[in-house]
Amino acid sequence: MKAKFNAIDFIIILVIAAIIAVGSYYLVSTMGGGTSGKSAGGNVKATFEIEFANKEEYLTEMPKIGDKVTVGVKEKMPATVTDVRIVPAETVAYDLNQGTAQWQEIPGKYDIYVTMEADAVDTGKQININNSPIRVGDSDAVRSKGWAGYGFVTQLNVSE
Repeated sequence: MKAKFNAIDFIIILVIAAIIAVGSYYLVSTMGGGTSGKSAGGNVKATFEIEFANKEEYLTEMPKIGDKVTVGVKEKMPATVTDVRIVPAETVAYDLNQGTAQWQEIPGKYDIYVTMEADAVDTGKQININNSPIRVGDSDAVRSKGWAGYGFVTQLNVSE
């Protein structure tokens, strides 16, 4: 028996193809598959903060506003220090007898928050500095003349 292909079969195939195309377009547009924002693909200023946790007191005096730094080991993202914030380091202390937990300072240890600014590119999906992505939560090495550290990106802001 030979299969017959008629006009109704052709219309059904066209309707199914149209439904798939509309559904795909809808999914891509609602899930951020395209570029979002007017700065996508353009040059922007990235301001980001890296936390250096549980450091000794002498290290708190090393990062200075205006220092030229290189972020990353392989990536080599150039940036400039714009702010340095120092707070006493804390840890969670558990009291097993009472079943409680509370924050407690660590004697002689400090958390150093270094804010940096760099020229970047917003691709619509990520922020790149010197063709390398930077994201909140990334761990990065930071080097400058006279000091270096390893910490996590805690904030990332973009402006045009």
